Amino acid sequence: MFRVLKHFSIAILFVSILCLPSLYAQHQGGKNTIYEIKGKVVDASNALPIEHATVSLISAGKVLQTVTTDLGGAFKFGKQQTGSPSILVTYVGYESHLSKSITTSNVLEIRLVSQLKSLEEIVVKGKRKPIRYKSDKLIYDAGSDISNKAGSAVDLLRKVPLLTVGSNGELRMRGNTNIKVLLNGIPSGIMAKNLKDALKMIPASSIKSVEVITSPSAKYEAEGAAGIINIITKKSVRGTHGSLDFSLGNLDQSGSGSWSTTTEKFDFNFNATMNAERERNRSTLQRTSLSNRVSVGELLQHNDETEKDRGASASLGFVYRPDSSQKIGADLSYWYGSWPARSSLYNLYQDGETYAEYNQFSQQRNSVKYYELSLNYLKRFRRKAQELQILGLAARSNDRSEYITSQKEMSEASSFKEKGPNKGDSWDFDFQVDYTQPIDATGKNVIETGMKLKRSNSGSLYIVFNNEHAPGSEELVEIPSRSDKMDYYSTILAGYMSLKIETDDQWTIRPGIRFETTVLGADFRSSTPSFKSKFGDWVPTMLVAKKLNDHHELKFAYTERIRRPWIWDLNPYVNASDPRNLLSGNPLLRPERIRVVELGHNYNAASGFNLNSSVYYSTNNNSIEQLTVVDSLGISRTTPSNIATNKRLGTQVNLSMELQPNWMLNGGLELYYVWFRSAALQVRNSNGFYAANLSSSYGLSKGYSLQISGDYNNGYVTLQGRNTAEWSYRFAAQKELWNDRASIVLTVSNPFQRVMTQRSMAVAPSFRSTTSNNYYHRSVSLSFSWKFGASRQKEGKEEKNPLEMEHIPHRRK
Repeated sequence: MFRVLKHFSIAILFVSILCLPSLYAQHQGGKNTIYEIKGKVVDASNALPIEHATVSLISAGKVLQTVTTDLGGAFKFGKQQTGSPSILVTYVGYESHLSKSITTSNVLEIRLVSQLKSLEEIVVKGKRKPIRYKSDKLIYDAGSDISNKAGSAVDLLRKVPLLTVGSNGELRMRGNTNIKVLLNGIPSGIMAKNLKDALKMIPASSIKSVEVITSPSAKYEAEGAAGIINIITKKSVRGTHGSLDFSLGNLDQSGSGSWSTTTEKFDFNFNATMNAERERNRSTLQRTSLSNRVSVGELLQHNDETEKDRGASASLGFVYRPDSSQKIGADLSYWYGSWPARSSLYNLYQDGETYAEYNQFSQQRNSVKYYELSLNYLKRFRRKAQELQILGLAARSNDRSEYITSQKEMSEASSFKEKGPNKGDSWDFDFQVDYTQPIDATGKNVIETGMKLKRSNSGSLYIVFNNEHAPGSEELVEIPSRSDKMDYYSTILAGYMSLKIETDDQWTIRPGIRFETTVLGADFRSSTPSFKSKFGDWVPTMLVAKKLNDHHELKFAYTERIRRPWIWDLNPYVNASDPRNLLSGNPLLRPERIRVVELGHNYNAASGFNLNSSVYYSTNNNSIEQLTVVDSLGISRTTPSNIATNKRLGTQVNLSMELQPNWMLNGGLELYYVWFRSAALQVRNSNGFYAANLSSSYGLSKGYSLQISGDYNNGYVTLQGRNTAEWSYRFAAQKELWNDRASIVLTVSNPFQRVMTQRSMAVAPSFRSTTSNNYYHRSVSLSFSWKFGASRQKEGKEEKNPLEMEHIPHRRK
């Protein structure tokens, strides 16, 4: 089936290109009394598009219809038959624009003039929807959720539809943990290295919105099996301004500040963040070793672990606009994160010949320093939507990982000690060129093409020392058989072509094809054999959407995605901080390919009620799964392997609605059934999964507002087992201060349960096990946010239609 769809997508792309002349002729011909009103809103000083401007169609003093501009500043109204309406355009920080009467279908260009002439502040009351939908993505507005002023990005992503976050902070999209995460539309190396820990370093208060892209076009990298998440941080508005955000709580603390100045030619911005978080987990493992399905050994462990995370980041950005058609930018950023953990572990192992009972104490130190410099250039041409973009990126990373573990007999006599330091360093270079060519005068029908070169070099030096030569001795000796150095390299060269067609009868067709060739390999200092692989992948995409009317839209999408193993997946370094549960990478891993077919529907009622639903089917014939094997000594070894296929059939439903003018409700439900099968291991597993999230906010008088949110899932399914249910919930109250320039928020998470218990069950030919995890996640936090400066757009608010807006006097500083 997927092979047929792949060739069909390629065929559609070329047929569409051959049919461009006839499509263009259809668009130009057929003049009659029926016409559309469409156009673009730009800044009068630099001709840059203005997104989310409010555009109203007015006739005889009445508002007929209101829309907002898209990312390119474009807007469009339905077909008109009679009358000569006018257009009113408004946007915070700009003077309103009222057009003359419109009687033709000519494309309008409306230029808004900035209000930089004074230091007066315009406060605009209103609200915006927390969730918006487009044909290929969902957009979550973080500013509409008052509880996002505390915690990290991990806490914020719990509320985003299509995403689920486990109690251990692991992020999943449609059950898959392999997600490509972008920051402001640009790939981030810090996210690729360690997503779970990197997200902890981003305060939720610094995030403006999150885009979940389930059907990426060929323009995006094929990396990311589940799809793409684009985290958009808060941007500058005209003028000089800044913000400060602080949060104090029993489990996490954070602080962030930003300053920016924007002029006609230049933009400067500086951001700095710091965060700290404490996690505690008490667990019990009961494992039975098996031989021919007969018990041959029993292991019991009680573990108490506390992890204290620390993170900091800073970024400096610069933008120069030599004229209205060009933009040159540079960003320099630095990230630091550390995740030290301490644990105490009770062990009892017994079989027919062995009885071992002891206590173990471990310390783990993990840290990363990451530096990134990105340069970008954007050139817009005279034809609408015609543009050239060039991006260059260089990144340097220093990773450190070390464990120290010691065992003591029940008599407190020391018996064993081991440490394993690991040093990793890497360089990443990206160069990307993207070009968009319009194929008609509207700029809506375009061809996109481009190329990307990505080069990575990483080195990892790992050494193991212990006293197994003399138990009880403090002298630790290097173990050569478990020490090595790996030099890893990869080069990816990609090119793509994508076509986007929007017809007058509301069809959107977007076929595309991308080719990526990859060379990767590794060299070792020891006798471990080097390896090198080279392979090429054609990655087709197809999106067909039809807007039936102002309320209903349908879509069909076919996408292919690739997951390439990262260095930590490949690194054979063995983490033996728990000698009875060893973790390591696998240098023989190969990429996996995921194919997805999706049908979707979006309903948008005039009342503001929105319902988005989809059905999808995905398959993966070379799945990378964490495989655990227990040997005859009762020691488990877990490593990733290409040993399974998995298939998923699922559906998702998300809704948002306005119960009252000051009461919003949004929520989502996800269900899927998954099949795992490994012919090599003769293992099968299948089961259903469901997850739900709900959020409701209520605005009170005098600047007060309340919110409640929660999420639940019945537990993930894996190749060798599954987890039991997990859930969380939050209450938040906000008070706005100083004429809405500041706010204070009290957030309480999981107040009625100090501990959330989750069990994980696993079964394999060599063992069966049950792990009970007790997560301590009851928390209270108090957050303060302050925005200052001469000109600003109020976060979390969206202006009303100006004809309905109450008069609010200007306030002079």
